[in-house]
Amino acid sequence: MSEDLSQLRDAIDRLDGEILQALAKRMQLSDQVIAAKKGAFAFRPGREAALVRQLVANSKANGQDLSPAVILGIWRQIMTASLSRQNGDLAVAVHPSVMPAAAWHMGSALVATAHDQLDLLLDVVASGQCRYALVPADGDQKVLLESLDKHRQLFIIARTPLYDMPAVRPAFIIGDYLPDPSGDDISLYAVASADGVTLGSFDGHHGDAVADAALPDAARLVGVYAR
Repeated sequence: MSEDLSQLRDAIDRLDGEILQALAKRMQLSDQVIAAKKGAFAFRPGREAALVRQLVANSKANGQDLSPAVILGIWRQIMTASLSRQNGDLAVAVHPSVMPAAAWHMGSALVATAHDQLDLLLDVVASGQCRYALVPADGDQKVLLESLDKHRQLFIIARTPLYDMPAVRPAFIIGDYLPDPSGDDISLYAVASADGVTLGSFDGHHGDAVADAALPDAARLVGVYAR
């Protein structure tokens, strides 16, 4: 019995070594992507979401006993490692209530600046002090919408985690560009009225003809995220 256990552990050790080699190869390819992008945005939330969905679909098709949350967690760290090689330290402005989401999403590469006020978070991104901000994705969005109206170069570009997790409060990621289509997106818009600014949504990426047609009159696009 002990000999069988030893052989199993040896097999696991060999597999771990192969996984490490595969990760090193992936990082090398990531470095080649850095060179090919020539300054383009490194963080592509639409691309990341599409990749995770494909991995989950492949796992199910192959009958593998891996939950979507487990796959997402593993590849979140891999993608963050690649991103940090392209951007160095991932300096982000974070609302304290979603610091767990920031730590989960950015991993060990996270360099966080915390602000209690949502408007200050977006000021930090708009001024270039941080590239991204993480804000609560639930609750009253009045202050967030007012801040996005003040800084119209900023958008909601992702919602994290991609799959809901009970221990992690969902967060919107704010950036100064719109994400690529992921294949299953939600577009967000703001509408001003006598009662204030409200947040609306419709299925699809804003670049799709159907999505553009769904945008109400007097509405302004404020973001897109993969679901």
